Amino acid sequence: MKKNKITYRVIYFCTFLITAHLGFSQQTLSFRDHSLHFRQAKEYFDAKNYVAAKEEFTQYLQKLEPINGEQAGQKVLAEYYITMSSLYLSQPESEVLAERFVSNHPEHPQSIKLLRGIGNFFYENADYTKAIKYLSRSSETNLEAKYKLGVSYYEMKSLKNALKIFDEIKIEREEEFAFAASYYSAVINFQEKRFADAVSDFQRAENSSKFRAEIPNWVSMCYYHQGKFNELLNYAEPILKQNSNSYKLDGLSILVAEVQFKLGYFEKAVYNFGLAEKLNPSAIDNGVKYRFGYSLYKTNQFAKAADVLKPLIIKKDTLSQYASMTLGLAQLKAGNLEATLDALSIAKSLSFNKNIQEDAAFNYAKVLLDMGKASETIYEIQNFNKTFPGSKYAEEASEIVADAFINSNNLNAALDYLKGIQNKTPKLNLAFQTLSYNLGVSAYNQNKLEEAITLFNNAASISESKDIQANATFGKAEAYSQLKNYQEAIQIYSPLLVSQPEVANPSDFQQKVRLGLAYAYFNIKEFTKANVLFKTYADKMLASPESKGNPNILLRLADTYLVSKNYDDALVYYTKAIDQIKTDKDYAIYQRGLTLSYLNKETEAKQAFRKIRTDYPNSKYLDDAIYQENLISFNNNKYKDAIVGFTDLIENKSNSPYLSSALLKRAQSFGNTNQHELAIKDYKKIITSFATDKNAKEALLGLQEELNEVGRPEEFGELLSAFQSGAPETEENIDLQFNAAKSIYLGEKYDKAIPALKGFLSKHPENERVTEVTYLIADAANRIGDKPTALEFYGKIINQNVHPQVNKAIQRSAEIEFENKNYAASTVLYQKLQTRNISANEFISSDFGILRNFLESNSIDSATVVAERLLANSSLGNDEKFKLCKQFIDIQINLKNQEGEVNWLQKSLAYDKGDLAATSQLRIAQILFDQKKYKESSEMILDKFRNDFAEASDNIVGKAYLLLANNFIALNNLPQAKATLKSIIDNSEDKEVVELAKSKLATLPSK
Repeated sequence: MKKNKITYRVIYFCTFLITAHLGFSQQTLSFRDHSLHFRQAKEYFDAKNYVAAKEEFTQYLQKLEPINGEQAGQKVLAEYYITMSSLYLSQPESEVLAERFVSNHPEHPQSIKLLRGIGNFFYENADYTKAIKYLSRSSETNLEAKYKLGVSYYEMKSLKNALKIFDEIKIEREEEFAFAASYYSAVINFQEKRFADAVSDFQRAENSSKFRAEIPNWVSMCYYHQGKFNELLNYAEPILKQNSNSYKLDGLSILVAEVQFKLGYFEKAVYNFGLAEKLNPSAIDNGVKYRFGYSLYKTNQFAKAADVLKPLIIKKDTLSQYASMTLGLAQLKAGNLEATLDALSIAKSLSFNKNIQEDAAFNYAKVLLDMGKASETIYEIQNFNKTFPGSKYAEEASEIVADAFINSNNLNAALDYLKGIQNKTPKLNLAFQTLSYNLGVSAYNQNKLEEAITLFNNAASISESKDIQANATFGKAEAYSQLKNYQEAIQIYSPLLVSQPEVANPSDFQQKVRLGLAYAYFNIKEFTKANVLFKTYADKMLASPESKGNPNILLRLADTYLVSKNYDDALVYYTKAIDQIKTDKDYAIYQRGLTLSYLNKETEAKQAFRKIRTDYPNSKYLDDAIYQENLISFNNNKYKDAIVGFTDLIENKSNSPYLSSALLKRAQSFGNTNQHELAIKDYKKIITSFATDKNAKEALLGLQEELNEVGRPEEFGELLSAFQSGAPETEENIDLQFNAAKSIYLGEKYDKAIPALKGFLSKHPENERVTEVTYLIADAANRIGDKPTALEFYGKIINQNVHPQVNKAIQRSAEIEFENKNYAASTVLYQKLQTRNISANEFISSDFGILRNFLESNSIDSATVVAERLLANSSLGNDEKFKLCKQFIDIQINLKNQEGEVNWLQKSLAYDKGDLAATSQLRIAQILFDQKKYKESSEMILDKFRNDFAEASDNIVGKAYLLLANNFIALNNLPQAKATLKSIIDNSEDKEVVELAKSKLATLPSK
């Protein structure tokens, strides 16, 4: 301890001697060189340490005596610097000192310099009143000061004084100030509405890169205010084309677009409105957006017009009314009728502009009609007439009402409305007649025949349209015919046939009436009269191939001959029908085959039936033809041929309505050829498969006969019992039921598979397939989103613990519980899964499931434990671990827990060495900065980004050094901050970082 004390005293003594010596030396130096104060003060002043400078200069003046020549000059300078220091320190006496200095040294050059310096100071500090006071006394011989004086006048709104000065400066050779003065002169002339003079000044200022980007906007505005729109476009359009990506031209593009819009150059306006939106979306106000949308509409760009106009209709103001009207027209042109209604609905609901409201309301009704909403159209037009009495659309509105009634979905209501109108106009009379007829047709088609007759009577009672009148009369006859009141129908048809009503096509109409009358006679079995009418119809049709006749009537004519057993004539017209008709040709061939069979021309008949089989394999008469073909063999006792033919039908037409009949005829053919066992088999098939068929009883009789023939009569009783009570269920049937249900599942029709599978479980609860069926039910329910059923049956699989997919059942149950937000239950299932024999990847997957549950239930601590367990798992890749860290970083950020965020950021560094890790490191440094630990943040940046992350992207490294510069600024180390920012600007290749560095540097003091 003594040794330490001695050492301390020695050090203290040495320090005292050194200090004393230095003090003595300074006194000697001061004594020798009194100007040291002046030099020291000047150094302080240059370093902007104005407090120390003022103090040193004051000491210098106090100790300055006597004064020689050199000292006299330094004395004036000292007074000058004291005054300037006071000014820079914003001391109240600075202006007094300045006036005193000028008063004491009126001819000294420093006086003018002092006034100019004070003026510059106030100018730089935006105190333009004082700047004018001093600059006006010191600017005559200094162009910069004169320029600042002009700016000061401008800022104080003394435009006349400012303009006088700028006009003097703008003709000077010093371009820096001449161009700037030209710019200010132009602005003042613009403000004073001397636009022609402003143009000249702006064009002169355009020679300066400082103002060049702004000049096109100014010049264009000058032309605009002069109404020189063509000059404006000739000037501005080339500029926009050459500089279409300049963000400073957004205003110019808007102005040009507005002029083009005003002049009706909509295509050009679209281009420039779009350019303005691309350059600066925030510059596009709602008025501009409307004109943009309107221009798009005028150039048929309806979808784009809709996109622009839709946001404008929200506010429900005047602009909204204009925008919604234009939007409606655009949607109408594009064919989007629903969207048209939506837009017009807004326009007609607003009353800012009555004309637009009227147009919108009328067009709204027209669109409703176009959409087939006739009833709504009527309602809208009625409201329109009330709201806009005497409208310019009044006459057209009446026509729309008539059209709406004609096309109305609610025809009955329309008809009632028209009935109530007295003194109907011809148009409304026609509407009433048309509606009555249309309703009659509708009622007829719905088999409301009595109603149809009444409506047809209404239509027939009006002669506005002779065509409708005649067709209504015909419709009434058709309705009576459908009611089987053929005599009444004949009474109506007959006059129509002999008269010549005024219809669109009299010949076709007469044929139509002739046909209806023919059918009426046919149905009352007056085949001769029907035949005559059908024959006349057919002859006229065949004589005029271009007429609208129906060739199928040849079939009906042939049918009348066939019904009358006039087989020869029937054969003739069936043959003609085959040549003439385009549809039902298979029917004609079939009927021809029947006719030939009645004429005992079996070979030709078989050929006809066979033709259907070969040429019309999808005909609805195919089964009939096959059956009839083989029936000919059977009826002619050609049993072997019949067996072959019926076998073909049975084996290849399992859904044929003739299946039981074919089996019966084949069984009888087998019996007739002594093939008794085969006959028995067919009879059994009929009994078991067609128990309710008309052939079943005949099959029972045939079976009894055949069993007696073979000596086994006892079998008949057993089969009869089975026939009456139904077959008992067998294992084969169980297999079929299971496979059928499983096939539904395999066919991915899961909703239908579940009831079938459940039905199997209900009927066979002890079957060996119970476990498999249970799993299929669970899986099917899971696939269709039936979570309760899926959980129930997965639970049974888990409890049974025998199915090979138990683990999958546990996993899916856990997932469903998660989807149900039962996070605790889901966690228990995942934990249960982890106790089983699962792979490493499955274990990781379950851990992620548990983690997800903890996160969703906001159990952050538990989630953290699982996350750290995952990080410790060697089977999990670094990318996944980094993502996991990032997830918990985000969680800590949301919790505003910077300590936790730093912890996870540091963990993430172990799993990535690239830009992602560099970003994490930068975030840690940023947090230190946010915590005002500037030194620690700087040390971390210098250490990590010079070493570990030196190869990170320019953007990340640049942002790290930007943060370093912010640390220096926070530590008041401005020189180092500037040096860092300049280094970024000089060396970084990342434009974003360079711009940020430039922006930050610009905010720092220049000295």
